Amino acid sequence: MLHSFDKLVITMSDIFEIIAHCPLFKNYSTLQIREFLAGTNYSINRYKKNQLIFRMDQPITHVGIVLTGSVEVQKVIQSGRMINLVYKERGEIIAEGTVFSTIPTYPCQVTSRETTDILLLPKQYMFQALGCNPSLLTNLLQLMSDKLIMLNTKIELLSYCSIQSKIAFSLLHCINQNPVAQVIELPYSKKAWAEHLNVPRPSLCR
Repeated sequence: MLHSFDKLVITMSDIFEIIAHCPLFKNYSTLQIREFLAGTNYSINRYKKNQLIFRMDQPITHVGIVLTGSVEVQKVIQSGRMINLVYKERGEIIAEGTVFSTIPTYPCQVTSRETTDILLLPKQYMFQALGCNPSLLTNLLQLMSDKLIMLNTKIELLSYCSIQSKIAFSLLHCINQNPVAQVIELPYSKKAWAEHLNVPRPSLCR
């Protein structure tokens, strides 16, 4: 089967290869992935740059896997200010924390950072598949544990009052991710880094 999106063609073999690198399907064979997809009414949608994929007030219906492009998970606080929580790229899963959630709507919004293709899996099918597949459930629990650690790091970052402290914490975190590197590579643009630190961009540049 071929999926054509504006001159870009994604074959099923491409999809299987991408999903094989998704942490949720760690140690899964191509045959197992094929059987998994065959049992669900999945869909593949294309989103333009800055287009909403999931809204905060939208009922939870799907879990997504990024096939091409990248997305940004954002939280809008009561003041109207938007906080960027994390970026997700090819092969990563989005909204995985909503599978067992009792809340009716997505807790964060997900926006495409560029032209992005998302494979959408119905939440109800994911719930059923996890119940009868221990390895899939184990992979999800590992994902959720990593997500909890990431959110704890974000909370610690936001607890610092001064911009200098936030910058230092962010740089130290990047060093810990790759302690043998001679150069710190920031995974952000200036705008994105300011949003990540929750500080004004002009102040960060100064």
